[in-house]
Amino acid sequence: MSRSSVFSLMMAAAAVVLLSNIASAQPSAAAPVCATLLTADELTKIIGEKMQDMGPRVRESGESECSWMLRGGSKGFKTVSVQFYDMKVIKASPTAPTLPAFFEQIVSSGEAAASGKKREMLPGIGDKAAFVPTDPQVLAVVQRADGVARIVGNNLTKAEITGVARAVVTP
Repeated sequence: MSRSSVFSLMMAAAAVVLLSNIASAQPSAAAPVCATLLTADELTKIIGEKMQDMGPRVRESGESECSWMLRGGSKGFKTVSVQFYDMKVIKASPTAPTLPAFFEQIVSSGEAAASGKKREMLPGIGDKAAFVPTDPQVLAVVQRADGVARIVGNNLTKAEITGVARAVVTP
């Protein structure tokens, strides 16, 4: 084998090693946080029927949304949406830059949208959690140590939305 062939092989091998190191140093496309808080299997256990996963998405850095839908189920059309706001989003909020303030802001806006229907605190869920009844939607808000989850359900019972709230805080 000639000296130039050996050199070419060594350069090619070095390029492969360099490219693999660069590729492994790149951040991986991690699942949006909402997708780690509630799985399709957990939701099926809570609702009693399999809902169609509409796919998780990152709304902006630090805010993710996961949605599910059930058409024609035994109790009609249902939807569940879980939005998760991490500490980056909360700290950047000009009106509610702390966990308690951000939680309160979301719950208060839910009460206002529900024509004044008041929250009911849900003890034992996360750092704190609240339920706001609306019709046909219901809202649960959960404060965790790492952020706030906003859960909106359409045609869900209080027990179902509370089950979803419980699920977003359990590993």
